[in-house]
Amino acid sequence: MKCFTENKNDLEGYRKNIESLEAILDNETYSFMLDNSFHDSIINKLTVLNNYKDEESHNSKISPVSVFAQLTYWNDKKYELLWEDVSLYSIDFDITRNKEFETGLVLYERGLDQWSHDELVLTEDDLLYHQIILFSLTKIIIKCKQFSIRSLP
Repeated sequence: MKCFTENKNDLEGYRKNIESLEAILDNETYSFMLDNSFHDSIINKLTVLNNYKDEESHNSKISPVSVFAQLTYWNDKKYELLWEDVSLYSIDFDITRNKEFETGLVLYERGLDQWSHDELVLTEDDLLYHQIILFSLTKIIIKCKQFSIRSLP
């Protein structure tokens, strides 16, 4: 799978990739991803939801796992992100990697830190693979069937 996140400055490749997802994403999500970025946003809440129900889940080919996030955008606007039918979720958080450049002191007060860049690609098995890199070098990876962004009032 080709990812653009290693080359953060490949904006043309990133945009072409997002354009290829137009038929898969809802209009609000597609428009936001095409014209904006969560760069410098703060993740206020990141929750893994297990919607498992005994009888329904045994015969279903849909994963009962969802991931939910609430963010504050750089202009203080709030957004909700939802990944549904999740088959892979990984967060690599190590606060000791988040250091001030000059002194090398760990920036404990920054928590997860701000969103640096991300990439959403379609895999060969028609799943969405979302890789998010925070300034703390935390990497969040989510593989799912559906992803949506919603602006909150």
